[in-house]
This record gives sequence, C-alpha cells and structure tokens, in this order.
Amino acid sequence: MLPQPAHRPSAAERARTLLEFASSAVLDVRGADLTARPGLPPQVACAPRPDGSVAVLVGRESALHRITALARGPLTAELDCVDVAPVAVPHRVRGRLRLSGPLSRSPGESAAALFPRHGHGGGVLLRLEPEHLALNDLWGSECCLDPDEVTAAAPDPVAAQEAGLLQHLAAAHADRLLLLGARALEHRRPAVDRPHAVRPVALDRHGLRVRLLIGDDTLDARFDFHRPATHPDDLPEAMHRLFASALTP
Repeated sequence: MLPQPAHRPSAAERARTLLEFASSAVLDVRGADLTARPGLPPQVACAPRPDGSVAVLVGRESALHRITALARGPLTAELDCVDVAPVAVPHRVRGRLRLSGPLSRSPGESAAALFPRHGHGGGVLLRLEPEHLALNDLWGSECCLDPDEVTAAAPDPVAAQEAGLLQHLAAAHADRLLLLGARALEHRRPAVDRPHAVRPVALDRHGLRVRLLIGDDTLDARFDFHRPATHPDDLPEAMHRLFASALTP
C-alpha cells in the first residue's frame, strides 16, 4: 500500500456506509437450512434504523418470510453485506460486514420510506437487532464494532455518487490514472516496473484509492483530497486539484 494516506474514515463510518450501500446482502437464519434449497442464497435489502436495529426487506414468498412468520421463539440471524468495486479490477471485493443478532417480524412499517432506492413491491420487513458486528475492508479488519457507534455514525457523504464517478474515471481518464500510478511509485524502494494499467478502486470524502497492475501483481495507492468533501458537489474541484497536484513535476 503506497503512498500512505493522512486521513481515513472511522471503522464505524465505514460500517455504516457499507450497510447502506452494499453491493449485495444475504440473510441466514441459524438452524434454517436455506442454502440447501435450489438456487442462490436469498438476497435481501437492508437499511439502518435510528434505534440501532436494521430493517431487512425480504420477498413475501421467500423462505425467510415463512420462517419468521411461523417462529414461536426468538430467531438468531446473520446478515452478510458485501461491497464490490464498480469497475473491473483484480480482487474486486472491497469489503464485508457481518452482523448477527435476534431477528423478528416488523409489521406496520413502510418499506417505501425505508428503501427509497429499492423495488419493494410485495416485500416484507424484518427487524435485526445487531449484537455483534465485524468489518473487513480495504482499511483493515475490525472484529467487534460497537453497535451504538455504528448507529451514531453518518455514512460517507459521497457514497451514492461513488460508482458513477469511478466508472467515469476508468472509461475516460485512463491516461491520467497511469500517470498517477507512476507518480505513486517514484519513491518506491526497491524500485518496481511501471504499471501497465491503473484502475480506480474506491472513493470517499477523504480521497481516491487506485490499484496498480504491475505484471501479475497489484499495489494500492491512496491520494488524499486537499480537504474532505462534505457533499457530492465538492467532488469535481477535489478531483481536479488532486490530479493537478499529483501530476505536477
């Protein structure tokens, strides 16, 4: 990993962001053999509530709905949220958040209010009360996050625009990314070959992470913005200044 960033999001912020913007989420109920059924494990949508619980949206005809509807006692479930880079890059999984705790039905709530970005026709809301949270992402591993800290944390303010901007960088600015990757290697000891490709892999309010492809190997380099972005509208200037400062001889 090079160069080293001066700023990094907190583990609670990263977990909250992943929970809200995960590429996919799978819910597993302990003792229920969901994986033995034909097809893939059941995909769900999830959203944090202000009280610290997690709303989970499942299909009305799903096994998850039937299991919770018929349960006569407490259920224990694990929610596995995965974050995948929105551009083609080696080692594309960027992070995984696992939450476990009691699962119950959540009648009377509006799926439309909790999941404005998801289709929710025919969906049923469940409630997961996280007792254990574990995070493993590009920044490192955190095995025991405080649920209250994750609830209190705000998601990254540019997360909703991240995928579109990374895809734009990869498609329209490959030359600039190559120069950025070469600059990252200038003080590398021992010296390594120039990258044959550089891919944007992650973006947050503090800066941009790129992945250098060097032969069969990869290296990550992180570049901080001149100041943290507080709104997506800050990103054009932040990116312009980042490239200008990083590429100036």
